[in-house]
Amino acid sequence: MHLIDINDGGLTCTDDQVELVYDQPSIAYFNGKILLFGNEALANVKSHPQACASQYMGRLSDETLASPLGEALNHADLIFHHLKKMTTATSIEECAFLIPAYFSDEQLQLLLGIALAVGLTPRGFINSGLARQKANNEPNFYLLDIGLRQGQLSSVVLTDTMLANTSTANFDSLGLFSIVDTWLKEIANVFLDSIRFDPLHSATTEQQAFDQVLTWVEQGQLPQDARISVDIDGYSRSAEININKLINQLSQQLDQLSLTDANHLVLTPRAAKIPMLVDLLESRVASVCVSDNTIYFEQAQKLAQSFIPGQVDRLNAHPLLNFGNSSTPPITSGNDLNSADTTARHVEQVPATHLLSDSVATAITTRTFEAFLDEDGLLRPNAQVLVNGQPASQAKLKHGDQVSFAGSSWQAIRVE
Repeated sequence: MHLIDINDGGLTCTDDQVELVYDQPSIAYFNGKILLFGNEALANVKSHPQACASQYMGRLSDETLASPLGEALNHADLIFHHLKKMTTATSIEECAFLIPAYFSDEQLQLLLGIALAVGLTPRGFINSGLARQKANNEPNFYLLDIGLRQGQLSSVVLTDTMLANTSTANFDSLGLFSIVDTWLKEIANVFLDSIRFDPLHSATTEQQAFDQVLTWVEQGQLPQDARISVDIDGYSRSAEININKLINQLSQQLDQLSLTDANHLVLTPRAAKIPMLVDLLESRVASVCVSDNTIYFEQAQKLAQSFIPGQVDRLNAHPLLNFGNSSTPPITSGNDLNSADTTARHVEQVPATHLLSDSVATAITTRTFEAFLDEDGLLRPNAQVLVNGQPASQAKLKHGDQVSFAGSSWQAIRVE
């Protein structure tokens, strides 16, 4: 079974042998002809910001984009195209999704519909914190991840031999872009003081500076001789950067994390790559360790075996033996978003009420769709309609279904 890790930071896929088959940041760029994803899009995020989008994975919604990106009109469209791009790189059918704890069941309904439309066969959803437990062999810990647009601090708690990951606090000012942008402002001040030029006033030079800072992140450290160079009218100009100022700025951004009750903190490898992040956190938390991605996906494979064929479940807790019973206080800072029960839960098939096209939602009971829907909004038995790319085999449309008929397409949604 393939595992697909989907979150604000990236889209990652491993095969049944836990071999990495896809790993790209969650960002899209429309170059005027086609949609590009991942690192190809990241190379244009500052030079063509209006043609980029990077919130679609973290938000997981059908929210309309500020500006269409080619055929993509909303976040759901971008998720569809990014998953489609991934499936062209490797053959994927049966899969399980690793997800942040803050994803609601309604969001998972949408993801399920998109996955089916792409041609995937999801077996279920696993709250990702459960698979990170082996990182430090502690039953109670906080998990910190740094995505593109936000940081997430979630709690993994042992209660009556059940390990649960149900609570997450999101920090919009602790994403990779926020950290890098803070550093870019300091770099711009240095350029202004030395050569009276602001690299952030030009999209081209801002992208150049951004790319160099991103290289520091990829290397996981700030160089002792930190210099940023930009090309200005054919001439190269550089400035030496005081890394202590960058470290102090990062430390200030970490102040928003409420870690006074944290005894064990686990970082995802992506978070640990932020230069000096581990060092700064070790001064605040007694035990800090970095999760191993190979162990993470191995654990997820074991958890995925608990899914029952024929239904789609969400796993946000599982039995854990040989640990004493203790507790981790709930997260109280940031936007505290809780998923529901601490057991594997069936994702209900929420009935749709409207069909969405070009940002317009129309009730399924109107005469607009009478060619394939009856007055009660049920699919007509003999209508040549496709649901999630297949001939309709159900009477009712569900939230998240992709519907095609006579050359037109809609997304089924539920409007409360």
